[in-house]
Amino acid sequence: MQISPKIVEQDKSIKYTLNLRNIKHIESIEIFSKNDYFHTSEVEYTIQDNMVLFTATMSVIGEFIVKVNLSFDAYKKSKTLNLYCLDKNMIKLKPLKGDLHMHTIYSDGERTPLAMCIHSLSLGLDFMSITDHDCYEGSLEAIAKVKESNIDILVLPGEEITVRKNETVTSHGNGHMLSINANKSIDNQRTDSVIYAKELEDIAESIKDDLVGKNIEPLNYARNIWAINKVKEANGIAIQCHPNWIYRNGKYHLNQPIYKELLESSNLDGVEVIGDINKTEENNNMGYLTYIEVKDKHKYLSPLANTDAHDVDHNARERFTMVFAKDKTAEGITGAIKDGFTCAILRRENDEHQFVGKSHLSHYAYFLIKEYFPKHKHLKHKLSQLYLDEFMNNTSFENKIKTIKTRLKEHHNSFFTN
Repeated sequence: MQISPKIVEQDKSIKYTLNLRNIKHIESIEIFSKNDYFHTSEVEYTIQDNMVLFTATMSVIGEFIVKVNLSFDAYKKSKTLNLYCLDKNMIKLKPLKGDLHMHTIYSDGERTPLAMCIHSLSLGLDFMSITDHDCYEGSLEAIAKVKESNIDILVLPGEEITVRKNETVTSHGNGHMLSINANKSIDNQRTDSVIYAKELEDIAESIKDDLVGKNIEPLNYARNIWAINKVKEANGIAIQCHPNWIYRNGKYHLNQPIYKELLESSNLDGVEVIGDINKTEENNNMGYLTYIEVKDKHKYLSPLANTDAHDVDHNARERFTMVFAKDKTAEGITGAIKDGFTCAILRRENDEHQFVGKSHLSHYAYFLIKEYFPKHKHLKHKLSQLYLDEFMNNTSFENKIKTIKTRLKEHHNSFFTN
């Protein structure tokens, strides 16, 4: 049994098409809201060309259930389908899955940028970013390769900044930061040590009064602010990554007073609250708890889930960010993150999911994971296999690729009214 559309606008009269094998056995069709306990209504329907047609208006935001009651000679049964109702603003946004933190052979990764792109596509991702350590070139190569081969995944330029220059491991509590969609390398702007030192001193002087009594040394913290400022100047977004990564000495990689201050007063755009599976669960749990504590008292920052993948055998599908963007462009993705339209998602065993995000976004994301993204991922995986076959055998599969892309578009259109 199938129904179209499945995602509709609130308080708008929608015409539905229901495909059902046992049309002649329909006794009635009911619709009720999952959120509003008291909402139930029976709808009138017609049958045309072996399809069931009816019109309904959803008045409550959230998930709805369509219940088709069937009557046979000896018994009765019912079948159900799920719909989702959005307000007039959310219905205009596209749900997209992505991963904005991974590495290649340009730093400490095991694979090429193109390999990471195709692997990400095979996992059903719509967007991604290569974020090699203090290196911008890997992401540029990924963008060029994807464009050259017309691969159906959006790649944003990226870089993982070691906030304290040349000290990747012993970071003196400054941690690492993701630069996403900046128009130039952030690390390259520290090559002139004299200019860099002067910029840090100026920042330290401007913030020292705000740090009194917070157990934060101004010149050290200035490195974090410098990194954020440079990302912004390059028209990128700044994301704090793995804020509670526990390194070899048993300490958090990012000094926790610095982490809280970044959340409270800096111009960060987002926080990686769910990260690499190879880092301890304490990393994810504590990073999340600190984020929630500060969020409730200060401004809202977008939560993100990334893999920090270093190879294609990394379990990337277990953690990803869902964004709700105006369009599938770099500006659409970064705009959604700036505006707080993200949901960080971790899939555990038995398909149990953990969500970090605003309540209405998390409910919607869960519906999409159940209803929309399984087929979406299946088709994206098929695309990735065709691209691989092209590269390995130097043979064009243009027509097959075009067919899969058409099916992806049809799948999307079957869910949405716009």
